[in-house]
Amino acid sequence: MRQEQIKILAERCRLFLQRTEPDLLQAEFPCRAEFAVSDRMVPWRERLSLPYRPISEGEFWGQAWQSAWFHLQAELPEKWADQPVALRLNLSGENLLFDADGVPVAGLTAYSVLNPEYTKEYFPLPDAFRRNGTFDLWLEAAASSNFGVYLAEDPHRLTTETRGCFAARVERMRLGLFRRELWHLRIEFSILWEYYQALPEHDYRRRRVLAALSGAIDRYADDPDGAAGARQELAPVLALPALHSAPIACGVGHAHIDTGWLWPVSETIRKSARTFANQLDMMDKYPEYTFGASQPQHYAFVKQYYPELFEKIRRRVSEGRWELQGGMWVEADCNLISGESMIRQFLHGKNFFRDEFGMEVHNLWLPDVFGYSPALPQIMKKSGCDFLLTQKISWNQFNTFPFTTFFWKGIDGSEVLTHFPPENTYNASVTPLELIPAQNRFQESELLPEFLSLYGIGDGGGGPKETHIERARLLQNFEGTPRFRFGRADEFFERLAGTEAVTRRQLPVWSGELYLELHRGTLTSQAQIKRDNRKLEQLLAATEFLCAIGPLSDYPSSALDAAWKKLLINQFHDILPGSSITQVYENARREHAELFATCHHLIDQAAGKISVEAPDTLSLLNTLSCTFHHAVELPPEWQNCEIIDEQGRPVSVQGTRATAIVPPSGFTIWHKRGSVSAAPLVAVDEGLVLANDLVRYEFTPAGELLSAVDLETGLETLRPGECGNVLRLYVDRPNAYEAWDIDLFYDHEKVVAPELTARPRRESGPVESTLQFAWAIGEHSTIRQTIRLERHTKRLDFETAVDWAETRKMLRVNFPVAIATDSAACDIQYGYFRRPTQENDSWDLAKFEVSFHRYVDLSEPGRGVALLSDCKYGCRVNRGNLDLALLRSPKYPDWEADRGHREFTYSYLPHRGELVEAPVMAEAAQLNRPPLLFPGRRFTVRPPFCVTAGRVALEVLKRAEKSDHRVIRLVEISGGSGKARLTTELPGVRLVECDLLEWHTGRSFRFENGELELLFRPFEIRTFLVIQDRIS
Repeated sequence: MRQEQIKILAERCRLFLQRTEPDLLQAEFPCRAEFAVSDRMVPWRERLSLPYRPISEGEFWGQAWQSAWFHLQAELPEKWADQPVALRLNLSGENLLFDADGVPVAGLTAYSVLNPEYTKEYFPLPDAFRRNGTFDLWLEAAASSNFGVYLAEDPHRLTTETRGCFAARVERMRLGLFRRELWHLRIEFSILWEYYQALPEHDYRRRRVLAALSGAIDRYADDPDGAAGARQELAPVLALPALHSAPIACGVGHAHIDTGWLWPVSETIRKSARTFANQLDMMDKYPEYTFGASQPQHYAFVKQYYPELFEKIRRRVSEGRWELQGGMWVEADCNLISGESMIRQFLHGKNFFRDEFGMEVHNLWLPDVFGYSPALPQIMKKSGCDFLLTQKISWNQFNTFPFTTFFWKGIDGSEVLTHFPPENTYNASVTPLELIPAQNRFQESELLPEFLSLYGIGDGGGGPKETHIERARLLQNFEGTPRFRFGRADEFFERLAGTEAVTRRQLPVWSGELYLELHRGTLTSQAQIKRDNRKLEQLLAATEFLCAIGPLSDYPSSALDAAWKKLLINQFHDILPGSSITQVYENARREHAELFATCHHLIDQAAGKISVEAPDTLSLLNTLSCTFHHAVELPPEWQNCEIIDEQGRPVSVQGTRATAIVPPSGFTIWHKRGSVSAAPLVAVDEGLVLANDLVRYEFTPAGELLSAVDLETGLETLRPGECGNVLRLYVDRPNAYEAWDIDLFYDHEKVVAPELTARPRRESGPVESTLQFAWAIGEHSTIRQTIRLERHTKRLDFETAVDWAETRKMLRVNFPVAIATDSAACDIQYGYFRRPTQENDSWDLAKFEVSFHRYVDLSEPGRGVALLSDCKYGCRVNRGNLDLALLRSPKYPDWEADRGHREFTYSYLPHRGELVEAPVMAEAAQLNRPPLLFPGRRFTVRPPFCVTAGRVALEVLKRAEKSDHRVIRLVEISGGSGKARLTTELPGVRLVECDLLEWHTGRSFRFENGELELLFRPFEIRTFLVIQDRIS
C-alpha cells in the first residue's frame, strides 16, 4: 500500500464514522410533547401543578438554568411490537427520565463543550414505556449542558454576558427502530480506527488494519443493511490476541461529579440522579459490569430527593456490583482545609457509608484535587484508608512525576500505597488511543501485572454508557493493547497490596507533599470564601470545646453534625479553591453566614447552661493549648471602662481593646469597676516608629517597613536597602485556567505601587501603639491599614481593609528578610513542612508559589522571621522573600470574583531561636482563634483537660460520634519526639486510645493525681475516648 493511498483511505475511514451516525434510527417520527418551564427545580410530585403547552422540534423552551417538565407520547406502529425501538432526544441540555412511579431510570445529555463523546442521545425503550402500542414518558429537562451554560473561557473585559447564556431548544424528539447491527459496526470500526492511529507511522500493522477498515466500508456500500457484512470484514483483525506479556487494565466504571463547579450545587443533586440512574441501567444490561462512585454527600442527596433510586443502589452495593469509593465526605481540597477539617471529611464520609451500606471504604479517591498535603498519609492511615488514587499530578507544568505506583510517606513517617492510573485521566473512553500509551507509561510494569483504568463520562457526571462497555468487551484480548478486565478499585488495591513488589518493599517511596505544578492561583482566588472557611474551622472547634465542658446530655450533636457537613461540602476542590461560577459562591456565602449564626447560637445556648448571671463580669474562654496574651475587642458596654481581674489587678484598656491573659484551655474573669471612666491617655502624632522593649519598627512616610530590629538579638531582620510591607499590584493574566493559575511570568509586566491618600496617624496607649495608612491603587481600589504593636510582643499586625475593584490584577505584599536558609517551614494540617527557598532545579523552580496556613517561617541558627496570616494561603518563599498573595481578580468562571470589601490580617514576627524554640506557633494560633467572651456571665464549671507540659496541643474536645463519651485529640506540633503532660479536672476518668473515626480502640491510660504523661512521635495525632468510671 503506497503512502498516497494510505492518506486517502485514512480520510475515508474518518468520514465513514461521521456519515453513518444519522442512520442509527430508521422509520423515525417525532413524538407529541407538552412542557412546562420554571425558574426552579420542581419535584416529580408537583409537576402536574405547572401550566403545560405543546412544543415541537425546532422550538425553544428555556434559558440558562431554567428547568422544565416534558410529557412525551406517541402511538407505535403494530409491526414494531417485537422490534428494538429507541428514543432519540436532544433538548439541548441534560435530561432525567422517569418511570410511571416517578423513579429515575436514565439520564440523557445532548451537548458537551468538552468532548463529543460526553453526549448521550439514544434511549432504547424498555417494555414499560411501550405498553399497548403506545409510548408515554415524563422527563425533567435542565437548560444547561454537561458543563453548565456557555461561558467564554477568556472573556473580554468589556463583555456584558457575565453569567453565561444558554438557549434550550428541542433539536430532536423522535422515535425509531434502532439499527443494532450498525451500532455494533460503528463501535468495532472505531476500535480499529483508533488502533490504527495509535500505532507508529511506519508500523506494518497499520496497513493491515487500514485494509480491513477500507474493506468494511466497501461491504457496507453506503447501505445500513450492509452492516453485518461489514462487521465480517473486521472480525479477523479484532480476533488477533494480545501479547501474553501484556499488562492488565483493571477497568472501573467511573463518573466524576464535581459537587459544584460550572453549575450550582443544586444542579449536582440532579447530576447525581442522572448518573446513578444510568449506571443502574447499565448493570441491568451488562451482567459483568461494575461501577464505583465516591462522595457520600452525593449519595445523601440521592437518598433525600430520590429515595427509590437510593434503595436500588443499596441493593447493587450488597451484590458487589456497585463500589463505594473514597473516604471523604466530598472530594475536598487538600491544600487549604485544616487538619481537623481533613479528619472530619473522613469521619463523616466513612460513617455515612458504614451506616447506610454496612461497608467500610479503605481507599481515598481524589482524582482531581490540586495538590496533596504531606499531612494526609497519617490522617488516612488513622482513618482506615491505606490506599490513595489520583491522576492530577500528571498535569504538572514542569516535571513528569517519576512513579505510577509507589509508597507515599507523610511528615510523621506514615505511608500509604498510591496509584496514578497511567492513562492520566479519570474520564477514559476505553480506546487503544488511550490504553496503548498508558501501558507504556506504566512505570512499574516490571514489578506489577496491572494498572487501573477509570472509564466513563465525568466532571459533570454521566459515567460509562453502552459504547464504553462494548469497547471494553472487545479489548479484553486484543493485539497491541493491555488486556482489559472489568473490576473494582478496592479489589485492585487488595491484589496490589499482596504482590511481592509491596510485601518486599520493591516499590519506590516518595516523601513529602505531592505538589501540583499548576493551579497555584487557587491558593488565593475567592478570598472571602477562604476567610469564612478559616474562621468557621476555628469557630466550630471552639464551639465544640465549650459544648463539651458541660453535661454530655446537653451536647448539640445533631446541630454540630449538620454544621460540619455544611462546612465540608463547601471545601470541595472547585469551591474552596475559587474555581467555580458565581452562583456557587452566592450559595457558599449564604451557607457560611448560616454557620456563623449557628455557632453563635450554640455558644450562647451552651454558656447559658453552665454559667450564671453575674453583672459587671466578663468571662473569657481560651480554647487553645497555649496561653492567650493579646488584646481583645471589648463588648460595647465595656469599652473605655476600668477593669480588674479576679485578683484585683488592673487590666490595660485602650478604647475598644484590652490586654487579656487567659490560661490554656481555661477561663479568665474580669470585673468592671464602676461606670464608664475617662478614656486612658492616648498619644496621637505623625511619628513613624512603633517600638517596645522587644522590638523596634520604623516605617517610611509611604507606609513601607524601613527597619525591623529585634532588640533581643540586636539585629536588623530586613535585608539592607530593602523595605518590608511592600504592597504591589501585578497584571494577573495566566495563559489558561484563569481562576486556577498564576504563571511564572506574573512579575515581568508593569508593577503598580499604591499611592498614599492620607497622612499617617500614630496612636500610643497602655495596650498598644498603632499606625494608620490609607492608599489608592489600581483602577478604583483603596487600601486601609491599621498596624498594631502591643506592649509585650514582637508580633506586628497589619489589619487590612481593601475595597477591591480590579480586573485581572493580583495584590501581593513582600518582606525581604535577612535570614540565610535553604528552606521555609510552612504551617500545614497538624504540622509543618519545609519547602525550598532556592531554585536549583526544575522541581524547585516549579514551587514559585506554595501553600501555608497560619505561618511561614524562615530561620537560621539563633534567629528567624515568620509571616502569619488569619486567612491567606499562597506565598512565595524563594530568593529570601516572604511574599504573600492577598487578592486576585480573575474573570472566569466567576466574573465578580473577589471584587468588593475584603478584610484580612497578616503579621510580621521576628524571633530569637529557630522555629520550634520560638513563639511562632503560639502566636499564629492566637491570631487565628481569640478567646470567646461572655459579658454578664460567670461559669460554674471549668474545662476538663489541659496540656501543661510538652510540645503537644489539645486540638479537639467534643462528644463522641456514637457514644456518650467525650473525645480529645492531641497533636505533636514541633516535629520531634517527646513527652506531654495532660491534667484533668474530672474524677475517676481514664483515656482509651482510638482511631480518628472513633471505631477501633487500643490502650487504656489512667490519670494519677489528675495527671497523665504520654509519649509522642513527631507530628503524631492521637485521639482518646474519655471513659468515666463509676465512683462508689
